[in-house]
Amino acid sequence: GVDASLYAVARFSVAALSLLPGSINAVKKGAISWETAKGALICGSWVAFGYIGQSIGLMTTTPSRSCVICSLNCIFVAIVAEFMRVNAAKGRGFTTTEFNLTKLIPALIAVAGVAIIELKGAAGDPTIGDLISFAQPIGFGMGYLQLEELMHKEPSAALPVSAIKLGVVATAALTFFELSPHAAVDLATNVDADALVDGAKQSMLMGGGFTIPNFTPILQSPLALGAIFYTGIITTSLALWVESIAFQRVPATDASIILTTEPLFAAAISAVVVGETFGASDAVGAAFIVGACIYAVKMGDSEEVCDEDTKACEILEE
Repeated sequence: GVDASLYAVARFSVAALSLLPGSINAVKKGAISWETAKGALICGSWVAFGYIGQSIGLMTTTPSRSCVICSLNCIFVAIVAEFMRVNAAKGRGFTTTEFNLTKLIPALIAVAGVAIIELKGAAGDPTIGDLISFAQPIGFGMGYLQLEELMHKEPSAALPVSAIKLGVVATAALTFFELSPHAAVDLATNVDADALVDGAKQSMLMGGGFTIPNFTPILQSPLALGAIFYTGIITTSLALWVESIAFQRVPATDASIILTTEPLFAAAISAVVVGETFGASDAVGAAFIVGACIYAVKMGDSEEVCDEDTKACEILEE
């Protein structure tokens, strides 16, 4: 097999490079300002934080648990967005309604649906990997909120913003590769997270210097090569570019809920392509996720109306 950290370096490097020509052209046309570029760097750092947490967490937790924990980003986004709304109104000298708990309902329903699909009654004791995996909802959630702000300010910068984000993630993946005992992050070796820490300490103490990634295992494997190009270009660079365009019109709270449909599509495609059974738990989970998306749309975008005379604000639902 291919080392997990090496695979991450290849995947995100291919993704970043695929957007580079178009991004250079966009920069020449003045499609992105320096302020937006700095914001994209911050956004990419949050996304990288989520991906690194995912990689380390998967050493000691299961993919299904990791998926459910990752889906919590929609709750995180809803909470942070609501706090931002309340604080913004207070910062302008207005009083406002209390924290609107109804904003969390679609997110809670969506997470329940993901849990039903992924866990299917699976239990087990909590692990350190579960805790580390919480970097995903925090990192990805903050990335969504940052991206929404960037796309509202400069919609024309969708492509270069996506490229900058992927460049940051690729750099983080390379750093992770350099600090890792490379075989340790391959789950097939059954090496736990302590091996990662020990390997990183050894690398720093020995001053081992920069290790040039050896992509030979990937280049010699048609399956791995195909996977790199598919995940790098289709599910990463293209997906993030489309995501940036979508965030010009869709708020981060709604987008994070829509993105919980990922395990639903995975289950459906697996049933069609490889003949996996789409069971009762998949159907129930799908109903929860789709219901959450419909509920979020039905709630509509709230508009905060503030009265200058009374200094009071009211949330109006469209």
